[in-house]
Amino acid sequence: MIVTPSAARGLAAWAHRAARTARFLAALGMTIAMSCATTNQPMLDLKITNGRIVDGTGAPWYRGDVGVRGDRIVSIGDLSNVSATTTIDAHDQVVSPGFIDLLGQDQQAVFIEPTLEAKVRQGVTSELTGEGTSPGPSKSGKWKTLGEYLDAIDKQGSAINFGLLVGASNPREMLIGDVNRPPTLAEQEEMNRIIAQAMNDGAIGISTSLIYLPAMYSTTDEIVSMAKVASRAGGVYFTHMRDEGDHIDVGLDEAFRIGKEANIPVNIWHLKVGGPANWGKMPHVIARIEEARVEGIDAAANVYPYIASSTGLSTLIPNWALEGGYAAMQDRLKDPEQRAKIAEALRAQLAKRRERGIYITRIDNAAFESYQAKFVEEIAAAMNFAPEEALMKLFAETKASPSVIFFSMNEDDVQFALKQPWMSVGSDSSSPVKHARDTNAATHPRAYGTFSRVAGHYVRDVRLFSLEEAVRKMTSQAADRATFIDRGVLRPGMTADIVVFDPATIADTATFENPNHFSTGVTDVIVNGVIVLRNGAVTGALPGRTIRGRGWKKANS
Repeated sequence: MIVTPSAARGLAAWAHRAARTARFLAALGMTIAMSCATTNQPMLDLKITNGRIVDGTGAPWYRGDVGVRGDRIVSIGDLSNVSATTTIDAHDQVVSPGFIDLLGQDQQAVFIEPTLEAKVRQGVTSELTGEGTSPGPSKSGKWKTLGEYLDAIDKQGSAINFGLLVGASNPREMLIGDVNRPPTLAEQEEMNRIIAQAMNDGAIGISTSLIYLPAMYSTTDEIVSMAKVASRAGGVYFTHMRDEGDHIDVGLDEAFRIGKEANIPVNIWHLKVGGPANWGKMPHVIARIEEARVEGIDAAANVYPYIASSTGLSTLIPNWALEGGYAAMQDRLKDPEQRAKIAEALRAQLAKRRERGIYITRIDNAAFESYQAKFVEEIAAAMNFAPEEALMKLFAETKASPSVIFFSMNEDDVQFALKQPWMSVGSDSSSPVKHARDTNAATHPRAYGTFSRVAGHYVRDVRLFSLEEAVRKMTSQAADRATFIDRGVLRPGMTADIVVFDPATIADTATFENPNHFSTGVTDVIVNGVIVLRNGAVTGALPGRTIRGRGWKKANS
């Protein structure tokens, strides 16, 4: 039998996890036995009874109880004769590991509303974040190092756990800025040092977002050099590829090259084939990833289960026009020759997005408030402008790029990607805060419904896969990609991140037209052994903590 490097890493990780679990259980069993012999205290802090256990491995469900002591699962089976401080009767609902969001965007929202209700009500207990840019390190930001940011989360608390990737854009921004040039040798060495420090601080790995500033100017060699540093610290590589449409093969080639040369696992965020001209190409993209895996590249991906993406409107602007940043682009709009070139590029982009158009969700200008939650064609008609002229007016009179929803994908492609065994799930969204909900601010429904849509619509209505497979994608599969080694499976010794939900009623209720609605069907959520959602009500507890990467050196944080 041939064992690929990917399989070897998986076997090694499994063996390490099994050994650690065995040691933990041995110590725990002795502790419980001594405690019970000397006190009348309950054996368990929490017991979940009468559940249909879907353990996260993909194995068929079975009936049983789950016992928790402290932040760990300590027993699974018939616990009817075991006492507990708190008991949750699952009433024949599903009990599974907490869902892991492989592309959360809550790095800022957690400090505004740490209960992160929209995520918790989907059953999310952990997220990985840092899409190309991370809160630290920085020269002028609030957190000079990534460790400072991670420590701030641990000090405040959160309803869910956080793993952070260090953005490859951070050292480029610190040393080069929004300039289209490669780093010098000295700059590359300093960029590598910055990445090494972030890995020591607890970064899970390194990430890129190659359609945004300043990453669009990054060279592949530059990324490989930093990825090698992350790899040596046990890190992973997550990427928003350079192209997800007409030239997606170029984006895949680059991702695979980085994985191969840096000897690092590759994870492609929100895999898609965008634009009507590319619909139907997902089987080709999947075949490319399968070929890379056969060659020994540890490649996988995640998706959100919707046919629309959400990003900044400025992604329609050509790269040359964005050099120097958003303000520099606005200056170029004042020059007739450059304005004409930008207009031509925008017309071409609009022509490629003929299916449902472009939906504007947020504009950073109070004078344009009436244009929010409208399609570009509606805004252009109200302005009495051609669509590209309307866009340039929005660009010229805003401090930052408007936010948009692009209806750019095909449902058949989404389903084909989602059913792949190595495909995980990421919302690519933050949890909307109360003010946004109260004002019914426009947003992508994935913020409220990603995980419940997979476990509900795609299991129950579409029958794309079994419930057990859906749970595996959102738990153990995601945990392995994020190197969360003690989460994602219901087993004694694992961290007690648990969700209880009704498989008949779990559903996403948010829509593009009316997005601010919580998911239904999730009744109870436990994070690190603490209940954050009980009988459908948020408890306000903040037991979440940071999950540090394998290169973490605690003394450096």
